Amino acid sequence: MRKRISLLAACGLVALGTAAIPANAADSVFPLVGPSALELPLPMDGAGAREQRLSITLDHPATGAPFAGLFTVDLRKVAGVATVRDHASDSSHQCEEKDGELVCAYKGLPVSLELDVAAAKGAAKGATGEITVTGKVPGATVTPLTTKVSVGGPDLVMREMQLKKDLKPGESQPMPLVFANEGTQAAKGVVLELGTTRGMELVEAYDNCRTRTAGDLTTVLCTVEGDFVPGAVYELAGDSPLHIKATKRAYDDVLRYGIYPAGDEPKAAASSSKARAGRKLGVSPAKSAPAAPALRASDLNPGDNRREFAFHTENTADFTTSPVSLKGKVGDTLSTAFVFENKGPAWIHAANPADSLARTVVVVPEGAKVTAKPQECLAVDADGTKRAEQLGAPRYECALGSRVGENEKVVYPFDVKIEKVVEDAKGTVTVGDWGTSAPRPHAFDPNAADNTAAVVINAKGGTGTGPSPSPSASGSPSPSPTPSASASASASPSAKASAAGTGTTAQGGNLASTGSTVAPIAVGAAALVAAGGALYVAVRRRGVRG
Repeated sequence: MRKRISLLAACGLVALGTAAIPANAADSVFPLVGPSALELPLPMDGAGAREQRLSITLDHPATGAPFAGLFTVDLRKVAGVATVRDHASDSSHQCEEKDGELVCAYKGLPVSLELDVAAAKGAAKGATGEITVTGKVPGATVTPLTTKVSVGGPDLVMREMQLKKDLKPGESQPMPLVFANEGTQAAKGVVLELGTTRGMELVEAYDNCRTRTAGDLTTVLCTVEGDFVPGAVYELAGDSPLHIKATKRAYDDVLRYGIYPAGDEPKAAASSSKARAGRKLGVSPAKSAPAAPALRASDLNPGDNRREFAFHTENTADFTTSPVSLKGKVGDTLSTAFVFENKGPAWIHAANPADSLARTVVVVPEGAKVTAKPQECLAVDADGTKRAEQLGAPRYECALGSRVGENEKVVYPFDVKIEKVVEDAKGTVTVGDWGTSAPRPHAFDPNAADNTAAVVINAKGGTGTGPSPSPSASGSPSPSPTPSASASASASPSAKASAAGTGTTAQGGNLASTGSTVAPIAVGAAALVAAGGALYVAVRRRGVRG
């Protein structure tokens, strides 16, 4: 089975041709880009050598019409070490082998040459050679590329941990990490990768570990020095254990763990932090090695060195909505917002990143017409049937997205015009799972009573937010109560922006997002995180000017 190594340069790549060379092309230098080293696995017993893909590109040629160039692959220094052939995945180039060279005439877009390389029959473990590629382009100089080829290498395999899946908040358990080198050469140092979603955390911290957080995923990378020899199995040293803990916000979470030769590990972000615990994480030869897994990992494809474990924590998340009360005269347009909030304690994400975790359904009070809405909210008829006209509907269904943090608010801003004054006109706003005709409470929601709130226009007794002659206020980065008579705010203080994912997210309309959104994670978490504050409701009057 062939494995493809992702070695294409992330550069703009275009084909070569005289029509594309700029006026100063004689001074142009185009480097060939590819890996400096390539390790080839030894053939397995009774099987042929496994090919590895060597991808080479031409960096920054001039843009324009495609034209021809010439690549020459020198194979003489890998004779007896490796076999090399053109992958020939398309008609962009034709290659011919002659006198120990592979000569490839290239035409088309993009400029890339792909070679399949395998250990030669009878090649000794540790044998090395070189593949040199040169190029000719009319009116420009091509910098050659040399890739060192070696037979054999380390093959680190992470064994699967037997962990407890069903947990309670605050519960921790040891991590019996075991890995092996099933390759043919020693690894000069290894890097242990431990990634947890926001409901799980590692208990210990070590000086040879650094941490990065991106969205809902926190990754710890621990570098362990030493020679990790072929055929050996390793486990955590007795004086440097690791435990994983379910936090108070845990619900459905994931642990990803992997092992890599030093230098091949996932690169840490620039903002990574390093622990200062006064001790280092270590490993030692395993006293009793577990049975080897059915699948072998290849360090030429580090993704195969990683495993994953899913946890479920016995926890709840209280989804709520807030009541809205407005007042106005015929012709008034009221700017308001419907609020969904996860009061926790758990964060929640959908199993499928493409799914909506929940929906907020707004039933518009009698006599009112929606004149503006966020994109996430779709108009439906009273029976839930979808409709083409998006304004003036009796009901709106607002999709949440695939994840929501604990203590996070999501705000859906609407403009509602009073077409007929109806005293104590009532509607509702409801949040819940996607039921057939109406939202139903989620299994994790302990309090269904606060899933629905009233929407009232011109309530008896005169309560509610009235119209204002001033234009409506747009959302600010830190919404807060103002002295304006047109605005009312909740009694709760403004929330501060937080990397933990709590706060307020505004969905389109007049209320802007009040913080930075969080990118999706490997478990499929969707971006709905923002810092927020008190709900700001503005009202404006759009009557006919006399």
